[in-house]
Amino acid sequence: MDERTIGSTIRQLRTAAGVTLTALAKKAELTKSTLSKIENGQLSSPIATLMRIADALDVPLAEFFVEAQAEPGFVLTRKGKGRVITQDGTRFGYAYEGLALDMRQKAAEPFILTIRPEDGSGEFRHDGEEFIYMLTGRMRFTVGDDEMVLGPGDSLYFHPRLKHTTKTLGKKPARFICVFVQKASAKARKR
Repeated sequence: MDERTIGSTIRQLRTAAGVTLTALAKKAELTKSTLSKIENGQLSSPIATLMRIADALDVPLAEFFVEAQAEPGFVLTRKGKGRVITQDGTRFGYAYEGLALDMRQKAAEPFILTIRPEDGSGEFRHDGEEFIYMLTGRMRFTVGDDEMVLGPGDSLYFHPRLKHTTKTLGKKPARFICVFVQKASAKARKR
């Protein structure tokens, strides 16, 4: 899914809710110019930014990635068949494989994230909660002032409002399941 489609969806949701560009930008803690660029597909937004916009619109994050269709009762994603999206850490080289993008009414958004050794060290901060489970490789992960090394089988659940950073260690990519959990307001609206 590209930036234009995501931006167009955001604009449609904003106008359907009767919210002005200025009001949404303020509520999402963005400049009006940045939000306008996102809506026009001129800016690839980090997942953290999209989560703030989704929270401000009181919709699930997945709403931005789903093409119009009936809501499924489940989503089956076969190995290696998740939809790759170009968001968030992609500016550092990270690859996000969406595992359940077609189901809009959910509290969490799971991805398989791949970070190669040559990718930059990302620094993030956003609302909600986050869970990661390491599949392969090793990664230095910092949450606030705490630094840890994660390897296959390790998991971490944390409040992403704290600054968190990632950096692959060694010569192999770090590959892990990453689940973003939105705040309750966006989840509750869809139930």
